[in-house]
Amino acid sequence: MNRNMDINTLRPEKKLNQSISKIRAWAFDYLLKPSTLGVLVLFVLLLVVLFLPPVIGMADDGSTAAIISGSNLYNLGELSPKEAILFFQKNWGIMEYYNDFGIAQITSQTPFLEAAKNLDIAYTWDWRFDIRFYGAVIALFYLIAMYFLFETVTYGKRAKWTYVIVGLGVIIFGDTAYTAWINSFYPQALSFFLVIILGSSLILMGQEKLNDYLLIGCFFLSALLLCLLNQQYTLLGLFLGILGINLKYVDKKKHYQRICVICGTLLMLSSLAAFFVMPNGLTKLSAYHSMTRGVLMTAENPEQALEEFSINPQYAVLTGTSYYQAISPETMDSQEMENAFFSKVNPTGVAIYYLANPGQLYEMFNRSVDSSFNIRPAWLGNYETTAGYPPGAQTSFFTAWSYFKANYLPGNFGFIIIWMGILIGVYVRFFRKGIIEKNERNTLRFVGLMTWLFIGLWELYVAIITSGDTDTLGHLFIFSLIFDLISFVILGKFIHWLAKQLRKVDWKARKQAFLNRNKNKNKDQGGYRL
Repeated sequence: MNRNMDINTLRPEKKLNQSISKIRAWAFDYLLKPSTLGVLVLFVLLLVVLFLPPVIGMADDGSTAAIISGSNLYNLGELSPKEAILFFQKNWGIMEYYNDFGIAQITSQTPFLEAAKNLDIAYTWDWRFDIRFYGAVIALFYLIAMYFLFETVTYGKRAKWTYVIVGLGVIIFGDTAYTAWINSFYPQALSFFLVIILGSSLILMGQEKLNDYLLIGCFFLSALLLCLLNQQYTLLGLFLGILGINLKYVDKKKHYQRICVICGTLLMLSSLAAFFVMPNGLTKLSAYHSMTRGVLMTAENPEQALEEFSINPQYAVLTGTSYYQAISPETMDSQEMENAFFSKVNPTGVAIYYLANPGQLYEMFNRSVDSSFNIRPAWLGNYETTAGYPPGAQTSFFTAWSYFKANYLPGNFGFIIIWMGILIGVYVRFFRKGIIEKNERNTLRFVGLMTWLFIGLWELYVAIITSGDTDTLGHLFIFSLIFDLISFVILGKFIHWLAKQLRKVDWKARKQAFLNRNKNKNKDQGGYRL
């Protein structure tokens, strides 16, 4: 009987030990996993930067007015237009009445803003919108995107090098120059995580690390949201839709193949519809700069360049000028200027001109790449007026990567060409091997990186043909992000290869050989002493 009592007495302790062991195993498998640990560190960084005083965000330059109005929000007027560019504005009004509306613009941002607005109303009921609720919604998807990205470079291993590369990822993509966009109405807040998910889902599909249906859903959803973010992104849907249809060859399951064909077709149709329905956002200012700060500025003979657009060569006097410093506003808005100049300038014509003059296009690429390495525009402040910082002040907290990138990386297109050569040289063998072996999954790592590269170069080109070297913030942000994404993946590959080579070295044998060599050297030296 005593024996039975001892057994019964020990059982709860045994169960407790088993439970503790299971918890430790779960924590090791998930919480201490490199990808999860990296996301947790990013979560803490976001909490400190975006949600705790002094709150960091991006000042408003007025370009998001249509998006704000489309979500039934309005500016409380706490800042003057000049101050709005220099200081971050956290609080906005929520329209309460049917006659409180402006010029609405519905994009893929709208559902996220609606979700954030409903969260704010449910929590505060003060009919004031705190932009941090929107930041919280975006931050959630950003953390998911970063988990996907970290998974692409860790290869499912828990070696020391995986923690190193994830740490570098935290430094690069947790940089406040990137994360400050999350607390803003700019489309960069969405494109930040959408672009990451888009390419990462393809690479993960090739690595077979997550469920195929989950990844294909993430690919098509992120592609659709990106294409509906702005009219100038819509044509990307044609490329991404064709790519999505071809993903059917990755898996032979009929349901999977049907999903790829249906979703790819819908993506292309949605993109075409959005291209004609959504406002293009191009203004006289953009058209003017595409010529004066682009075509004319890089042309050896501006008069001849104007003749190719059937524009009077006398307008060559505007070469290099901005919209506001050229001539009087009355002249710019006149019917004569409209007929003689603006009516003959359009993105299609400018695009064809650059293709016919590759030297000018290369020079514009150089200018744009240099600008893109400044992730944050210098004219937008990061602090609220109540924080006590001077107008236009930008945070220096956790900005090591953006500082290095802006000041030390070569900002020219020649460097990008070399960088693209390294990328293709490293990964094209996987693509070739997959084609030869008829294993489409082996091609997806290369396809994912090429998808990123195509989007980045496309946005760089669109920036040039629509705005010259001015007002290219949105397009250059995506190019800068994609440069960092591809560089990060290549760096992860290099560290993985380096760690593999180091593991092959017999360090004990080398240490012993070194000690023996020193010992023999000392003996030889001792023989010559007097």
